[in-house]
Amino acid sequence: MNTAAKLILSDTKTIQLLPRWITLRPDETPETVAFLSGAALATLDVVLRVPGTTFPGALLRDRLALDAAVACLRLEGRNATASDIRDAVCLARTGDALGPAGEMLVAWRKLARVNLAAGGWKDRIRKMLPAAVAEAMPDFGAAAGTPVARVSQILSDTLRQFPREEAAALMAADLTLARALGWDRPVPLLATHMARRDIRAIADGEDDVLPRVHRAILAACDGVIRKAADLDRRAAKLRMIAPKLRAKGSDEALSLFLSHDAVSPSGMLSPMIKGTSFAMTDRAARRLCDRLVDLGVVRELTGRATFRLYGV
Repeated sequence: MNTAAKLILSDTKTIQLLPRWITLRPDETPETVAFLSGAALATLDVVLRVPGTTFPGALLRDRLALDAAVACLRLEGRNATASDIRDAVCLARTGDALGPAGEMLVAWRKLARVNLAAGGWKDRIRKMLPAAVAEAMPDFGAAAGTPVARVSQILSDTLRQFPREEAAALMAADLTLARALGWDRPVPLLATHMARRDIRAIADGEDDVLPRVHRAILAACDGVIRKAADLDRRAAKLRMIAPKLRAKGSDEALSLFLSHDAVSPSGMLSPMIKGTSFAMTDRAARRLCDRLVDLGVVRELTGRATFRLYGV
């Protein structure tokens, strides 16, 4: 592990937030903003890619996908909350229509789970984007230039050609950034921090795209690193209590909590723990979730007495 990585990820309690000198002030020049966004991206890059750590990257991406879904629905004039969107997906039965909110979250989750190091990823991206957008991006963001310049170009090209496909354009931008930086999976960054006025200005052909993207990336990196530090602490607490759990399949259940924003006892733990061959009764699943809440390592996310969802 290199020295920079040791400073940021030496143990589960030391993911450092962005230094104060990277904090953006309203009077910064475009050149300074570009420098600061590069510094922020470099810091985030270390957090996301250092091998040999227990950092819950899948959980972080899943939670960022939810944030991106909320932001994109607002761009479309829909006021669905994070709770609304969770319910639309987590409480749906097989074959149920998810509605715009659920479909938006599923799309962002699919993007965040695409392994760019594995074969066939372009086909998966092609299926999740609107057909016209996918057809207009044969190389899926393999543009020339620096990472932020590539992102700005793909965002500009997509929005100017498809001005009402904001979510698809933002997905293409995050995909482009991941490819430019060599990340193995896209990380939902820009949607939550690109203001509607910036999206509209880019779609209308204004030529100051690069500064807008630099500002959004700087804000996004700050927010993601803060979220990463919080999730890393929470994940460490969850792993520490694993020996206290005696229920069969509890280790497999904990893996779900470490990779999914929300876990439904009846949908993901019972009658079979998702992705495994371990059976768990509905009662056992609910008891496990209540036990994790009592231990202070998992939260109940809905505030309801029934149809509850749980997350780290």
